[in-house]
This record gives sequence, structure tokens and C-alpha cells, in this order.
Amino acid sequence: MKKIIKNLVSVGLVLALTSAFVGCGKTEQETQPPVSSVPSEQTQVTTAPEQTTQAAQTTPTETAAQEQTAGTDDVLFIGDSRTMGLMEYSGLDVDFYASVGMSVYNIDEDPVSVPNVGKMTLTQLLSNKSYGKIFLMIGINELGYDLDQTISVYSDLVDSIRKLQPDAKLFIQANLHVTQEKSDSHPYITNSAINTFNSRISKLADGENIFYLDVNPEYDDANGALAENYTSDGVHLYAKYYEQWGLWILTESARLIKE
Repeated sequence: MKKIIKNLVSVGLVLALTSAFVGCGKTEQETQPPVSSVPSEQTQVTTAPEQTTQAAQTTPTETAAQEQTAGTDDVLFIGDSRTMGLMEYSGLDVDFYASVGMSVYNIDEDPVSVPNVGKMTLTQLLSNKSYGKIFLMIGINELGYDLDQTISVYSDLVDSIRKLQPDAKLFIQANLHVTQEKSDSHPYITNSAINTFNSRISKLADGENIFYLDVNPEYDDANGALAENYTSDGVHLYAKYYEQWGLWILTESARLIKE
């Protein structure tokens, strides 16, 4: 797929830096408690929408976006702060079960507010509403824990989702890389660790009911790290790129299941 940068940005899209990086869940088996790696204060940058007296016109980009997002009322995204970025900035009209600091260790502990649905745990949501597609992106908050333990809990989560939603296609999403600077400076959130984690979860895909999506090539630099021009904090994308990412997810998932 060709690079999506510059092709799908809508007219009047608000640019904003995403919120502070995620906290980390804890269990009794915790071996190395992760800590937030992003400064607590971040400067926000916005661009005012262009003013016009002419009637609004639908652009080719907007038409393509409408076509891609059609029929997404049975779609659920599950994840941490970067999935929250998709919820806030992608424009996708789908359900989101996401919160800052979400991990495999705390994903079903506390109720989460699901827009237009209500506040509930993941088990409650999956038990009371049916989905055709479920997208799961989680794991960066767990990099400070024992890898084998985390993969085991992640695998149990996948099994639980499949049990509660047997008719849904589940898409396991690779965790986004961080910038080279962030990777070099953090004690355990490194691109090497992310790659290892992504490789392990990719093996859970069976190509029939569970699929693996990796958007990293779309945003990586030549060294396989998140390119600096896509982020302000080395971890989260600028707001305008979440729309592009969301459309990439819908397009690529449709290709995988041959829709």
C-alpha cells in the first residue's frame, strides 16, 4: 500500500498534540513496574479552520473517507492512549473501549466509558453487544513486565474475546514504534522490545478468524523507528495522522478478509 501521508487529511482538520503517555497496570507478579515516559506537560498546537462564505463541497478525499467508513456500526477498537487518539481524532464512527494506561493486566478491572454505549467493563460490553470486527492494540504499557507472562495473559485475553464474540473477526494490531531518541533514552520502552512483543503476538493470528495488522512501515523512518515528524513526544502521533491511520486500518482489514 502506498504511503498514506498527505493523501487523506480532511479540510479543516484540527491539529493537536495527543495527551500524556500512558500509565501502567500492576499485578502481584509484577517484576519491573513501568513508569510514564512522557513529560506531564505538553504544549498544544491548533490551527483554526479556514473561513469561507461558499457552500461546503465534498472533496475526493472526503468521498473516499465516507466510502471506507461506511458500515462500521459493528466495529470495536480496544486499546490504550494511542487508541484514544484514534477515538478523538480519526473521525471513525465506531465503538471504542480505550483508556490511558490500559494493559492486559487491568483491561477488565474497572469500567470504561464507551461513547454512545455506556460505562462498563470489557466483559460486559462484549457480552451485551455483537461486533463484526474487533481491533486490539495493547502492549506498550506492559514492556516492563516479564515477556512470557505478558504474552500468556495477552493470549488469554484473545481467547476471551473470541469466546464472547465468536462471529467477529479479531484484528491484532502491532504496537507502534517510538522514535529513535525515545527508544535510546528509555530503560525498557525500546523499539527492540516492541518488535519482539509484536512478533510474539503476531503468531496468535490464524488467518481465518484472527488477523495481524502492522502499520509501522507507514510511519517508520529509515531506521525502523517512528519518524520524528509524526510526533511531538516520541510516542503519540500528531492529531492529523490519526485520521489517516484509521482509514488505513479499515482498508487493510477489508483486504485481509477479502471484503
